[in-house]
Amino acid sequence: MLLNSKSGLIIFFIVFMLLFINSKEAAFAQQTIFNVPSADVTEKGHLFLEPEAQFSDTFGLFTGYVAYGIGHHTALNLTVTGVGTRNIRDELLCLGSKTYINLHKESETKFTAGYLIPISLRGNGVGGYVYSHLSTRLPKIKTRITSGVLVATTVIFGRDVVAYIGGIEQPITKKLSLILDYTSGSHPNALLISGFSYKLPSNIVFVGGYQIPNNRRTARKGFVIEMVKNF
Repeated sequence: MLLNSKSGLIIFFIVFMLLFINSKEAAFAQQTIFNVPSADVTEKGHLFLEPEAQFSDTFGLFTGYVAYGIGHHTALNLTVTGVGTRNIRDELLCLGSKTYINLHKESETKFTAGYLIPISLRGNGVGGYVYSHLSTRLPKIKTRITSGVLVATTVIFGRDVVAYIGGIEQPITKKLSLILDYTSGSHPNALLISGFSYKLPSNIVFVGGYQIPNNRRTARKGFVIEMVKNF
């Protein structure tokens, strides 16, 4: 393994501290609900940064997301994942992009699609990960519902996977939202995760939740923590 849990935790907290360096306000976009890609896309000229940590009784998994908006409802993405755990078969560097099409402005109905090209940092090759989903926001209560599908290759999950992805985002106040996402199947990312997001000062969002696996042979129960900032 190239990086262990201790070094992954150190990297997570270094990035956590870097989030506070720039307090300039920027347009907010959350790239994922938890694991499921959200309908948000980083706006042109803005930079998105999101370190994530998942903890259980047996592992700590650390992931870092970076996105840069290039306009036309599109952002370029870089992800480093699989750091510090034996439950995922690889440390991966993933390159990709994400875009959406507005289908109905008033209801925020969108078609969103994206891809990642995962490159194994252990020399186990290159794979693929593509997804698409529809999302809409319900009137009055403002709940955003997301539903779609992902297709991924062996490099990411240890076998080829086709899975359903879905999510719910429910604003409670201007700062607090309850969130939930789900990925079907029996692979390491097949989880139901529920929790909340809370907007902090300096255009930072804290996200916390608890994950429940579909199959305990491939994943474990645990906590999920994310810090989100747009520059």
